[in-house]
Amino acid sequence: MKNIFRSAFGTSFAKLLASLCILASVQPALASTDYPPAIWNPAASCNYSARTAAISHVTVHTTQGSYAGSISWFQNCSAGVSAHYVIRSSDGQVTQMVNESAKAWHVGNSNGYTVGIEHEGYVANPSAWYTTAMYTASAALTRDILASRSLAQKVYDGASGWNAVPSDSLFNVKGHVNFASQSHTDPGSGWDWPRYKSLVAGSTGGGSTPATWPLVQYGNTGERVRTIQYLLQQWGYSLTVNASFDTATQTAVKNFQSSHGLGSDGVVGNATWPALVVLTQQGDSGAKVRAVQSQLNESGAGITVDGAFGPATATAVRNYQTSKGLSADGIVGDDTWNKMAW
Repeated sequence: MKNIFRSAFGTSFAKLLASLCILASVQPALASTDYPPAIWNPAASCNYSARTAAISHVTVHTTQGSYAGSISWFQNCSAGVSAHYVIRSSDGQVTQMVNESAKAWHVGNSNGYTVGIEHEGYVANPSAWYTTAMYTASAALTRDILASRSLAQKVYDGASGWNAVPSDSLFNVKGHVNFASQSHTDPGSGWDWPRYKSLVAGSTGGGSTPATWPLVQYGNTGERVRTIQYLLQQWGYSLTVNASFDTATQTAVKNFQSSHGLGSDGVVGNATWPALVVLTQQGDSGAKVRAVQSQLNESGAGITVDGAFGPATATAVRNYQTSKGLSADGIVGDDTWNKMAW
């Protein structure tokens, strides 16, 4: 698991093969059923087994390699290892590779009762790899794993030392090195345990809980896709709003991601949504307002989708916010966009 490694038939056939490759490259990624914000990309079945004990703990790992390389390695039977999740450093994208109900092979004699989360990067260079996006995405995932089983958030705080081995009864979220009888040192001395504990508990330093966003990708249809298309228009991308995540939409998403320093995979998830949404309020106009109005109509507002944020739209926004337990200020910020996206 560590040190992740690494025209005979004529022109017509070559063209056909190229076309098939293009089609394959734009097939939709599957969403995880355990954790919807994650992409599902399974490990080889030879690298995990049936679980015989209840899940009670989460193990924090470092890949000692790249995100893509880790995923590839877990799909290789030569590995003999796997993890439930892998998280990308640049933007916090999460890929699930083993169902939580199965036993991934990631922490030796503690595999049976743990869920393993691999974080892209190297123990020796934490400042370059342990990003805010990664911490936030990982904490949201850990919080979900614990909450879905009504487990307490007993996250190791590092107080006894980064490589201490505290009892499992004291903490149910620990690093690989913190479990008994292990030979690995990840996530190392550079992992910020106090910060991670705070994030899992729901505090980002500003008192808010890191939001999770739906995974939307090529092949999807519906109001979420329409919202993404309107927002892309607001950012200056020329495309048709048809509520279908087609090739043109995927290309626009990739270009948007690239321009914002995100992983340009064409998938709109936890990293891309917050960059894509735009503060929208009374007096505004344009595609972002149409996105709001169209979303409000999904909730039965019955307003005109005209791109003009007037009093009727403001009233509909406040009503929507009240229905979702939000502050009814009539301004569509991150929290309101997030509720609409779901």
